[in-house]
Amino acid sequence: MAVAQEQDRLWRGSPRSARDEERRRRLREAALEIYGTTGYASAAVRDVCRLAHVSTRSFYELYPEQSELLLELYRELNDEVLAGFAEARVDLSQPAARGVRDLVSAALAPMLHDERKARVLEVEAVGVSDVLERERRQAYREFAGAIDAVFAAFLRAGTIRTEPPPLTALILVGGITEALVQRVQAPPQERLGADAFIDQVADVILRVLELSGPG
Repeated sequence: MAVAQEQDRLWRGSPRSARDEERRRRLREAALEIYGTTGYASAAVRDVCRLAHVSTRSFYELYPEQSELLLELYRELNDEVLAGFAEARVDLSQPAARGVRDLVSAALAPMLHDERKARVLEVEAVGVSDVLERERRQAYREFAGAIDAVFAAFLRAGTIRTEPPPLTALILVGGITEALVQRVQAPPQERLGADAFIDQVADVILRVLELSGPG
């Protein structure tokens, strides 16, 4: 109890925990802007702090290293993408094409409508730390599991005739990830529009489902 009271002691009229969470929020927003535009490797703590209106002293009270802020931001963005996919509903009475496109749209919308998120998730978080690499691989497995669940639902509904091979979903996740990376790194005038990108990803998945059926 004494520890909790100490953590929540008033700081200029507000509980310290509330103050720290507000600073974390502002730092994540600043990190999204900087890491998602100019990149993580070239980012200085002082620049993130300046944009967030947080002192460097406060920063290091919250994050021992800048990679800890990137990790927290990665988790927040990844949870957003996973939640969008989980909340999407597939109408199994409709053709597979419609259901697949709806799911692809739900999963990719956050990263296509705000390309900073795609860059942080798929480019800037790569190779930064062992912890982030484990989180990225876990995220791949979670997305693949979600896709497998959709395939199973299609199979039960008779939308597809044969269950796709075990590695299908994981391979799709890897391919979609690389497609996002290529899109982020392409000059703006050469990028596919969000709708066209979703259409192409959905078309690839539908072709894979067709190939998984009996020849």
